[in-house]
Amino acid sequence: MQISKKDMKKYYYITIIAILAILSLQVVYIYNLYKDFISTQCVQIEKTLGIAMDKELHLRIHDPLKKDKQQVFYKRTSDMTPHELDSLKRITKPGDTISILKARKEGIAGTLGELYSQLEQDYVLKKGKPINIHIVDSFFVHLIKSKLPHSFVLYDRDKNIIHFTDSLYEHHPNYISIFHPIGTKGLQYLQIKASIPMSDFLQKQIWTLSLTACFMLITLLCLLFQLVGIRRKSELLQKRETCVNGTIHDLKSPLNSVITLLSWLKMSESDTQKKRLIDLNMRNVKRTVCNIESLLILARADNKKIILNKKDISMPAITLIVKEEMDILYRNKPHTIEIINMLPEGFVVSADAMYIENALRNLVDNALKYSNDDVKVIITIEKKKHLLQMSVKDNGWGIAPQYQKKMFTQFYQVPRIEKQRQKGFGIGLTETQYIIREHGGDIKVTSAKDKGSIFTFTLPFTR
Repeated sequence: MQISKKDMKKYYYITIIAILAILSLQVVYIYNLYKDFISTQCVQIEKTLGIAMDKELHLRIHDPLKKDKQQVFYKRTSDMTPHELDSLKRITKPGDTISILKARKEGIAGTLGELYSQLEQDYVLKKGKPINIHIVDSFFVHLIKSKLPHSFVLYDRDKNIIHFTDSLYEHHPNYISIFHPIGTKGLQYLQIKASIPMSDFLQKQIWTLSLTACFMLITLLCLLFQLVGIRRKSELLQKRETCVNGTIHDLKSPLNSVITLLSWLKMSESDTQKKRLIDLNMRNVKRTVCNIESLLILARADNKKIILNKKDISMPAITLIVKEEMDILYRNKPHTIEIINMLPEGFVVSADAMYIENALRNLVDNALKYSNDDVKVIITIEKKKHLLQMSVKDNGWGIAPQYQKKMFTQFYQVPRIEKQRQKGFGIGLTETQYIIREHGGDIKVTSAKDKGSIFTFTLPFTR
């Protein structure tokens, strides 16, 4: 079957959604890469700042003109002797000591090494040697090994700016550090503001970004190639279908002429045996016409509705015609077809006789085909409120529940064992469902494996 314009639009929409999904995933992936890069750079900035501050502090503590070097020893108070503790108390004044726990709580230092550096800051500040942020800046630039626009800002106790260095120029900082205390007294704070340029990220991730772009481009080209291929196949199938439908439709004309000729021969023939043969051939030709009509119905189902020629028809009469045809067709297979008519006398329904006969024929044909010898088929016709209900019941092979949802799907055939396989194309039930629904009715099935099936369809009526 051809792909309709509606289906092609679905393919277009699906392709667009797939492209947008791929683009979104790539954007999220690149954004996460950039966030990781920024995080890494921030950690590097903090680490470099700590080293630069230590180097600047070292210059203030150690006078290059003096040759003697100060040595510092540390020892836990729990490990000190009473004499050492007494000496420590004598040489220290209130406020000269601080515990590491307190330092961590106040954000002064996190380790003993950092606490020692802060105590040294107290020492040099007391000696009148304040921090020189220009020297810190010089060490930072030397250590960071990249052209990173940044600015150092020195604050007093109240977070007022005392001094600053500025190499940010017109760059907007995307990283602002915490306030780093200078010493344990909280007299001064140092902060760095930096702008991490996108160019650094692009330079470091050039290969990753290039491969990502190539992957995305290849994927998009594949999607577009498939879409173009589907469209070309659709156009080709449409041309083929138009040709096939035209050919199938043209076959009906000569067959109808054959039926007319056979009818004339039957009327002019007096021999009973010849009449029976003519009648049999007429039924076979009519069956062929019905099969052709079935193909045309399925071809129209995707594009346009069938045109129904509704008239008042007698369902028992149509059922009897179908029974006689099936009896002749399956004359070599032992079977029984029973008709139970529960309709009032003279009851008619408005429907297209040819299409309804096709639908009923498909159901009875399946009941006889998918069964063993001596199969019994019961056709029940009754009135249910405002609906005409017909059911075709058999005691054949039945259908397992897992296959029943797909039964009315075009070209679907229920899987069966080798000896139960029958010739068919999987279009009979699809045609039947389509015809019944076009008449405003519905069809359903009740079945179980090895317990037979009951196909029931309804038709509305106004009387």
